[in-house]
Amino acid sequence: MRLLTVLAPTQSNADEVTAVLERHNLEYSLTDHTNSEKRTITVPAPEHAIEPLEDDLASIGDVTIIVEEPMAIIGSDWDESSTDGRREWLSFERISRSELRSKAQSQLPSLVIFAAMTAISGVVATTGVLLDSLAVLVGAMVIAPLLGPAMASSVATVLDERQLFVRGVKLQLVGIGVAMSSALAFALFARTSRVITTAVDLEASLGLGSHGLPPSLLVTVAVCSGIAGGLGMATTGITDLIGVMIAAAIMPPIGVIGVGIAWNAPEAVIGSFVVVAVNVIAINVGAIATLWTVGFHPTDRSRIRTTRGAILRRILLLTGLLLVATRLLEIVSDGL
Repeated sequence: MRLLTVLAPTQSNADEVTAVLERHNLEYSLTDHTNSEKRTITVPAPEHAIEPLEDDLASIGDVTIIVEEPMAIIGSDWDESSTDGRREWLSFERISRSELRSKAQSQLPSLVIFAAMTAISGVVATTGVLLDSLAVLVGAMVIAPLLGPAMASSVATVLDERQLFVRGVKLQLVGIGVAMSSALAFALFARTSRVITTAVDLEASLGLGSHGLPPSLLVTVAVCSGIAGGLGMATTGITDLIGVMIAAAIMPPIGVIGVGIAWNAPEAVIGSFVVVAVNVIAINVGAIATLWTVGFHPTDRSRIRTTRGAILRRILLLTGLLLVATRLLEIVSDGL
């Protein structure tokens, strides 16, 4: 459920707004401003009704629309389990385009915070690899803020938001670069410690990079992570745990890259690097395909055809890169 507050500057605007709400069979409250023609209309509405409402209200003109998520709704009249007798399929449950855009933007932290959290996650992941500890690796996955950039670039692709797309891609590249740099720096530091060097089981540690696993299984996990992320973004679902799932596909092999370079294991480094590339590409493909399938597209219908073409080109490019990376991973795995 969402709470819409519509600010109408004139009585005629307010009449048009209430006409739209009555056409959608929604109950509302109308507040008059003292000594002014301004009106405030408040209306609770289910998630699937927000986008049609926004489209209709946008045609009125000089009105301001505020969409909020209420903490609680008390009353039998607002039972979300019944939506006019319709079954709540995914297309009815998805959020509006404007909310999806805001949700994607909110997933992107400032560059400094993002780089710092990613660097910390890289260090923790490397520690988990050195300790051969899945518990420590899970900690690195929780810290890593990798969900936001991947989902932002995918949302920007289906909504044709160039600025958001550029920022999402930039943060993905920065995140991978910072994580690898911090992992390498800590691994080189650990290599200088005789205590750590004697305690490391190199063979077991390098196996955490997943480069020895069948590439088809790795692609399956990464695509499913992207699909889950896309569904979490498209609906009111929680995305925090999905972010851990996405980080689970990326952070362990990044830790292995640092350890592999420090301990001079080029096969593991190359294999883990390809694993990271495969996972990042597959996650983006899965998220883009999911968001478009759910029904997200630009508001302006004249841009839908060009956006569809851009999506197809990006998916084909990503799929081509994925096939090349998968084949390279097979070659590296056979050589181990």
